[in-house]
Amino acid sequence: MNNNIQDRRRFIAMLGILSLSTALPKDVFAKSGAAPLTFGAQNTSWGAVAMVAEAEKTFKKAGANVTAFQFDSGKAVRDAMIAGRIDIGVLGTTPMIIGVAKGNMQPLAMAMYAGKTDAIVVRKGSGIKSIADLKGKKVASQLGSSTDHVFQDKIMPKFGLVKGDVQIVNVKFTDQVAALIAGSVDAFAGVEPYPSVAEIDGIGVVLLDYSKFDILPVWVAINRPVLEKNPQQVTAFLRGWLAAVQIFKDTPDEVTNIILKHFTDQGYHISKSTIQLMLSKLDVNPNYVPGLKKYLYEQSKVMQQQKQIHTIPDWDKILDPKYLQLAKKTQS
Repeated sequence: MNNNIQDRRRFIAMLGILSLSTALPKDVFAKSGAAPLTFGAQNTSWGAVAMVAEAEKTFKKAGANVTAFQFDSGKAVRDAMIAGRIDIGVLGTTPMIIGVAKGNMQPLAMAMYAGKTDAIVVRKGSGIKSIADLKGKKVASQLGSSTDHVFQDKIMPKFGLVKGDVQIVNVKFTDQVAALIAGSVDAFAGVEPYPSVAEIDGIGVVLLDYSKFDILPVWVAINRPVLEKNPQQVTAFLRGWLAAVQIFKDTPDEVTNIILKHFTDQGYHISKSTIQLMLSKLDVNPNYVPGLKKYLYEQSKVMQQQKQIHTIPDWDKILDPKYLQLAKKTQS
């Protein structure tokens, strides 16, 4: 068990290195000569399609010139997009809405619907059996993320908890398992693979996942000026994205090996069983499902009431699948 914990700590520490990409100066992205589309995704389950696209070179095969970067969260992706450091990003609903309302962001397609990938995990042996038992406890949660929003605004109220009942500790997803091991928190609100890491290694117990509380759409979004300037290359990007989605659908064993290699090639210690458990929770789907506009209006209203945004975006106009549809029509 001690060796497992040491391996896990190395895994968590190595993952944290990837957050450095958010600090790259803007001119780094301008020196490649060919003005590629710059693309960012999380180094979590929410970035799994992007990992497959990179490994299988689906963007290049589709005719898109794409340079990819990794981030520790969708919030970090959003901030990099607003700053102009990347053009396209994978991010959750909360940072996406803020990016649309405060920046110049436009959703292009979906990465997945990820309700099962988020979970509340408690330390094994803590005696915590229900969300209600978290009253007075310390819970690690990455503030500004969709994961935190759903936990505080949807899950806690269902169990009779109000803000202030739980001590929220702002901890990055990559550091949450380590915080649980160290005993600095009693639980965490996390995204895969971290709940699976905690569960398989006997560090934590999953109280519940988010699937009964939120569909957790994960978006592929773009800075609108980039879309307007180069729609052909954006369409090629989406063809590459759709090709990666198809690999997910057709060859799950290959995807497992790709994601496992993604981590182990960088020195991470993570088991194949953890990756398999993580991938079993993904609903990879590039399409806008029925009810998505209503969902966005509801989420935007809550965020407006919380003063995270001033005005509610016009999702009837913004949520336009035409570029995704064009990419599908031009697939070879």
